Amino acid sequence: QSVEFCINAPFGEVDARHRAAELGAAYTACNQDLQRQVLIMLTEEFGNDDELIDRYIKQYQAADDIGRKQAATALREALKPRRFALLTRFTSLADGVRFLVDMRSQVLECLRQGDKLATLDADLTELFRLWFDPGFLDVQRVTWSSSASLLEKLMEYEANHSIVSWQDLKNRLDGDRRCYTLFHPRMPEEPLAILHVALTKGIASNVQHLLDVNNPYTNPEDADTAVFYSITSPQKGLRGISFGEYLIKQAVKELRSELPDLRTFVTLSPVPGFRPWLEKNFVEGDFDQLPFSATTFGAALASLGTAAKPIWLPELENLLKRKCLQYLTTMDRGRPINSVARFHLRNGAYIHRINLFGDMSENGINSAAGMMVNYGYSLKHMEENLTTLQSGKLPVAAGLYKSARQLGLSVEHLVSV
Repeated sequence: QSVEFCINAPFGEVDARHRAAELGAAYTACNQDLQRQVLIMLTEEFGNDDELIDRYIKQYQAADDIGRKQAATALREALKPRRFALLTRFTSLADGVRFLVDMRSQVLECLRQGDKLATLDADLTELFRLWFDPGFLDVQRVTWSSSASLLEKLMEYEANHSIVSWQDLKNRLDGDRRCYTLFHPRMPEEPLAILHVALTKGIASNVQHLLDVNNPYTNPEDADTAVFYSITSPQKGLRGISFGEYLIKQAVKELRSELPDLRTFVTLSPVPGFRPWLEKNFVEGDFDQLPFSATTFGAALASLGTAAKPIWLPELENLLKRKCLQYLTTMDRGRPINSVARFHLRNGAYIHRINLFGDMSENGINSAAGMMVNYGYSLKHMEENLTTLQSGKLPVAAGLYKSARQLGLSVEHLVSV
């Protein structure tokens, strides 16, 4: 009955929002199993009113030209699930937007476990795409003097390259480093996306070298390149809501304003999934010039971090470069098969360079055979690159296009930029 009162608001909007706040507080106090039951109830019992929809469809069809606009408006309202009113009124909670973001995180977990909550997930996603429009978001630079709570969250949320100490964090915030975060005014303490940038002379190719606290300092005034080496979207409940393109574009604008001599903007990105793909796609002849086989490939790769450079290293580099280029340019239903490539190319980037042994951490070796990629961002060509991707083709640097041709790889779907 309380849910019905929240949806129908028989005693007015103020009462409905007060009841919604009480329901939200009760939901928060429940254990996970009870919360799951509530989500199922909202999905199954508070969806569309089919009879109402049928009635408005008939009214729309029967209306004359003058009445059709009014009938269309009524039909559009009827097509909204009944729970929509409740979801929007949950914003009456003190942290109402955060409450709904956390609720969607639970919905996504239930979906993974097989619960049929797809329509509720679609409702929340629709709301978030409206509420988290870039026009409502604020970009902030984080420095060592930012609040302690925000600094702690940077350490907690870093998903790509763990921050191991306060000194490590300090090294990533000031001097020749920059960090930009994206906030919503209704979630002022929770970053929606975090972007770490290194200011360098030349394009970085190895993440261990880039993150080494003992690295020589680069005067930002002397830097010619901004390297985006980590971008994180820590809010699980906002999965599928894209923040990367907006944050990167705003960071580029701020950096160009601060440092006009910056000319190159690239990422230093992982290639997750490359090694499993690689080991499934070895072909006859791949190891003709190497003293090991597919079955001992892993041991040979692991030995690179502990032994002197072997004489067969150039042959291994040729194999990895060819295979990684093939992997990055392989498409499935018009999209790159690699998730990181999809992310950056969807934001208007292009594949700039492949870096051999760019991440020789245990995770880098296991996930990507040590490979990393520079994706290039050019404000002048981002729209053009995106159009290329939407046409089913991949924008790649001229050097990679030439390499693909020389290696005998398919280039019909590649566009040189």
